[in-house]
Amino acid sequence: MTGSFDHDFADDVVGRLEALPQDATPAWGAMTRAEMIGHLTDAIAYSMGRGPRRRVRGNWFTRRVLAPLLLNGLIPFPKNAPNPLRAPGAVARQGDTETLGAVLEDYLAQVHTGEFEPAPHPLFGDIGIDGWSRLHVRHFEHHLRQFRA
Repeated sequence: MTGSFDHDFADDVVGRLEALPQDATPAWGAMTRAEMIGHLTDAIAYSMGRGPRRRVRGNWFTRRVLAPLLLNGLIPFPKNAPNPLRAPGAVARQGDTETLGAVLEDYLAQVHTGEFEPAPHPLFGDIGIDGWSRLHVRHFEHHLRQFRA
């Protein structure tokens, strides 16, 4: 599915997630389907500057080595990696495809109109609009593989 973060991508993702059974089990990790959808929704919203900001705790390696490797698809997203957006001890939020679809449409509309002002990534720093779009595509692919969707 690797491609551009556009309306076709968003529609494909939402359709594939809607087709997943409510009780789908992941190939790895302990996240439920609803938690995964909430996680993806939160990631999109965070990139748009919504929700609590996380301090950029990345370093030279995460910004200059890890980010380009990950964003360009040269290395896969690691399985069971900690969520850099979740506060320590926070409970995973449940999500639904309707909310995810609305947030995806809002994101795409902001990018299209030039209103999108990307938040810095907690590990990669300022990755800009293109970096966030590539990260979201890779991130969604990772979780779709996790749930065999």
